Amino acid sequence: VEKAIKAGVVATREKNGRTEILLVSTKNNGWGVPKGNLMPELGKKKTALEEAYEEAGALGKIVDGRKATIEHPDWTLDLYPMKISKLLKKWPEMDWREREWVPLKKIEKWLTYPALVECVEELAD
Repeated sequence: VEKAIKAGVVATREKNGRTEILLVSTKNNGWGVPKGNLMPELGKKKTALEEAYEEAGALGKIVDGRKATIEHPDWTLDLYPMKISKLLKKWPEMDWREREWVPLKKIEKWLTYPALVECVEELAD
């Protein structure tokens, strides 16, 4: 069985001198970063941006050449740093997903997956 390939974003903003990360609620009552399965016709970076739009109503661009990768037995996730230019008031998954800006310093309390915490801290730097 081939591993699924996923792509997502670590979207940041500066607020009152501190870095905040945009998180979205997950199906199992947790929180995560916007991500989804690779859409081959889009490629990884555009898939990541599409997921940011669908899951969080976030528009913007991938900002630099960096990426962080999580290897799981069932999937590989590539995460890219994103600068948001606009947060829409309405977005495709708003009826079943919340979004929240979380200070980077508190990210460990929100994300249960240690590898994800590591990637977020790396890309938000």
